Amino acid sequence: MARKRVTLQDLADALGISKFSVSRALSGKPGVGEGTRRRVEGAAREMGYPFVTEQAQNRGQIWFLRREIDRVSTELWSNILLGAEQEAEASGFTVISKQAHSLLDGPVDEAVVGLILAIPYPEELSGIASRSNLPVVCSGYAGPLEHIDQVSGADWEAGVTIARYLAALGHRKFVFVHGDARLLGRAERFRGLCDGAKEFDGTVDDLVFDEQAGLRKPLLDYMDAGGKPSALFCAHDGIAVSVISELALLGIRVPEDVSVVGFNDFISASQVAPRLTTIRTPHVEMGAAMTRCIVDRVSNSRFQTVPPLRINLVPELIIRESAGPASLVPWERK
Repeated sequence: MARKRVTLQDLADALGISKFSVSRALSGKPGVGEGTRRRVEGAAREMGYPFVTEQAQNRGQIWFLRREIDRVSTELWSNILLGAEQEAEASGFTVISKQAHSLLDGPVDEAVVGLILAIPYPEELSGIASRSNLPVVCSGYAGPLEHIDQVSGADWEAGVTIARYLAALGHRKFVFVHGDARLLGRAERFRGLCDGAKEFDGTVDDLVFDEQAGLRKPLLDYMDAGGKPSALFCAHDGIAVSVISELALLGIRVPEDVSVVGFNDFISASQVAPRLTTIRTPHVEMGAAMTRCIVDRVSNSRFQTVPPLRINLVPELIIRESAGPASLVPWERK
């Protein structure tokens, strides 16, 4: 049996300090005392954690180019950045977080060995990034047959899983609630929800709204037009929390009258009442995988000729209290 890989969290737990302190100690960054640094390095050697010494650092920079489209997405990109940084430090590289427009400001620094496009619409910058002749990897979805690596979640599978889970609770009328149909990850979740609903003769609508203006008017307009869903699948947890709030103001109970499911498992998912059933996406691991794509193409000559990769990381269904059996009493009468 293969030996379990030792993680930064394993070291932090063994030493009784934060994972942040462990990471900075192993990377040679300031912010930890010399005694703590020696303790961390000793534990890393003893437990078999693959770290590099300060002398082995600086094999090159990886630019992490980011652009959030809303405040909710900040948690997503911060988690991806954490994973990218941890993987880079373990390999002797340095991740530099920069705003996406930095790629338009002039030539890329000579110390840069690869580019991570952590932006909602990678095609906006992928052409410019590719002309740098550096390895490029994006989160989300690259353009069709585009010659850059891609790391994303298994969005279609997530949609199918939600449909099957809700169908097992007796639901047959679903709504996918989202605010931007251009985001391919959301489109894939919607497609998966539709495909899963077909297995049970279910129906699926989509409810599009302006995330700045709020949910109430689109939701009421949808209900006035005859929309009668028993379950709402939201494009991310921030939308789901807003949905639960709006339904409560309308006197509609979750999950007794209607079930609500989110996506991402943000911090808010476990703070709202009722706590949110959601899909937990492996954001930190996605960031690590993006860094590995670049490190492999820089460090392994055989990997440099491998065609561009499309890597999907499988998420996990997290069952909490916001989804329950389909109500026998039509809630829209309220």
